[in-house]
Amino acid sequence: MKYFGTDGIRGIPNEKLTVDLVTKLGMALTALNNKNVVLATDTRLSKDMLAQAISAGALSKGLNVEFLGIIPTPALIYYSYVHKATGIMITASHNPYTDNGIKVLKNGIKLSEEDELKIESLIDNPKEDKTEIGKYIINDNAKEEYVDFIKKHIIKTNLKIVLDTANGATYKTAEMIFNDITSNLTIIANNPDGYNINNGCGSTHLELLKKKVLEIKADIGFAFDGDGDRVLAVDKNGNIIDGDMLIYILARYLKQNNKLNNNSIALSMMSNLGLIKSLNEYGINVIETNVGDKYIVKALFENHLSVGGENSGHIILPDLFHTGDGVFVASQIIKILEETNTSIDDWLKDVKMYADKMVNIKVNDKKAVLNNQKLFDTVEEIKKELKNDCKIIIRASGTEDLIRVSVMAQNEADVLKYSECLVNLVKSI
Repeated sequence: MKYFGTDGIRGIPNEKLTVDLVTKLGMALTALNNKNVVLATDTRLSKDMLAQAISAGALSKGLNVEFLGIIPTPALIYYSYVHKATGIMITASHNPYTDNGIKVLKNGIKLSEEDELKIESLIDNPKEDKTEIGKYIINDNAKEEYVDFIKKHIIKTNLKIVLDTANGATYKTAEMIFNDITSNLTIIANNPDGYNINNGCGSTHLELLKKKVLEIKADIGFAFDGDGDRVLAVDKNGNIIDGDMLIYILARYLKQNNKLNNNSIALSMMSNLGLIKSLNEYGINVIETNVGDKYIVKALFENHLSVGGENSGHIILPDLFHTGDGVFVASQIIKILEETNTSIDDWLKDVKMYADKMVNIKVNDKKAVLNNQKLFDTVEEIKKELKNDCKIIIRASGTEDLIRVSVMAQNEADVLKYSECLVNLVKSI
């Protein structure tokens, strides 16, 4: 792909994401054969420039544009799906404000590679046809439709809850939803100024949430990322509950209630081996996929599963909502705790997590490293030494010139020892 990456088109505004490119993208949306476009953004500074550029392009080709303002990606997906419109979300998710990106949806579903190629072809070879200019309207009520949908699946609690909205797209909707869940709600990082999205807050910086949970003696805290499709948690003792652990709780609850389709879930290959073993002990099979939510989604729908996701906090419950939604998942965790009169600790007390370490190494030639026979042989030797009670993953970054080396084993000393060995070998190669 020339423009589309693993999750839309990403780049630095005025560098890769130029007004010219984004306007041409707006014009190229005619490839999706839908007259109606719904558009939303997160809170970063460049949102207005990009929103206006893509709107101008779409309008010039006779497409109607409905601007929904600042709402989370899941809300845009929901609205696009319900109203059968092309969806455009301007966001760079968990990245700093200096980055941005454009996610394109077809009736609330991610584009196929075929559709992406059609759009790319029109970006590079725009048609010179004349057409009537489209209509532009501003809709401030889309978030209410989404909030009403989420509220159908919540229950009330007296738990003291903290939310960190990352100064991002959930800063209004999370409060609207959780005010109906608890009267003991504290919200932090909910004053976006265009620059502070994900800055020392949100799911990539849990220190702020941990501090607040301990300070006010909250029962639990949740942190979302900039566009709201991820969630991580912190328990009352300040322990981090990652995406894998949240999925573990959801899977066990669904299993207990005979709602876990095929007694299986989908996790990425980076998921903790200790957690996988604990799931197996409860009769829950784990289908491991490549890293990336598109692989999780594929596994979920091909195998008709009820839950899956990544340790980053991107979690999907397909029986309820077809996309990852941090606020929705957080509400379901609260629902489980309230229904069962339990705490997070009660669900996780039997899990013995393996020690793990991941190191990123900058390289000139990712393919040369991954195809190196000595590296392959060394990995096999380590697995033998650890009697295969380990997980070693060496993979290339999809967006940067990096090789990621991940080592997981029961003993932390083994992890440190073999991680250093592999990192040094990659550097030498």
